[in-house]
Amino acid sequence: MPFDAVRELTEAGLDLQVISEEQRTIVAGLSPEEVAMLISIHEQLLETDPEVEAHIIGGLLF
Repeated sequence: MPFDAVRELTEAGLDLQVISEEQRTIVAGLSPEEVAMLISIHEQLLETDPEVEAHIIGGLLF
């Protein structure tokens, strides 16, 4: 099965439903390494301080 960045991020718990089509196109083009890094950052932020979730908009970090 070919790598699917959007699927991987969604399965990791990042909500990508609120991003624009342009953003989704960019996310879909991420490499496996980039996706792994985003997932790692997401998990670390949630482990460190659950309140930081308010700053994770649409699964993307801001």
